[in-house]
Amino acid sequence: MKLNFNKYIEKLEELRENSLVNLLKEWNPKNELFLKVDEKGNYKDFKGDTIIFFLEEEDKKKVLNIQKILYSQLGNYLAQPLSEKYFHMTLHDLCNYNITKKIENCIKNNKEKAKKILEEIKSSKKMKMKSLGLYNGGSAIGIMFSPTNEEGLNLLLNTRKIFDTLIKQNDFYIPHVTLGYYLPIDYNDKIRRNIYNTLVQINADLEIVLNFKNLEYVIFENMDMYKKI
Repeated sequence: MKLNFNKYIEKLEELRENSLVNLLKEWNPKNELFLKVDEKGNYKDFKGDTIIFFLEEEDKKKVLNIQKILYSQLGNYLAQPLSEKYFHMTLHDLCNYNITKKIENCIKNNKEKAKKILEEIKSSKKMKMKSLGLYNGGSAIGIMFSPTNEEGLNLLLNTRKIFDTLIKQNDFYIPHVTLGYYLPIDYNDKIRRNIYNTLVQINADLEIVLNFKNLEYVIFENMDMYKKI
């Protein structure tokens, strides 16, 4: 069922609140984290492809400032900081080891089709996205965003739906920019409370602009290396 703008924002805010509350219960990272990060905080080989918006340079700076604050307080529990040059917002996930073991074949099936779709929909359109704050993404900490109006929401979701012709995504779409992945360790009550307090207290009030010229099909080798094709 398609949600209108107000209901969509309500759902995002509910998901963000639940992600924080879960930190105070029995949360531990998703199993997929162990495929992406080693115990020293280095990024493991984790290949796949995806459709992303690379952020504008000025917006990368805004996100970097929040990332620095986050790492100054929670750096002991996080993997290596994600590179500023790759800051992005995922529009549509495609192939990765969570959905198939035949990554090369999956990517091969997507590559030309994705490029053709992008050629058809590339435009000079821009849309504002407003931060709803930091949230616990299960494997990582990110900034959750929402479109600022109904028109923007429809543009975003309709564009995302086009890529369902490659691999269908039924999950509720959470626009976000990832700041850092957790270390694959066990998180006790004290650590989880510390993470909760930090995510609640950090002021991540910012706006960014998604430029459809920066919408790209990329292949990644790990969670901090994205190559345009």
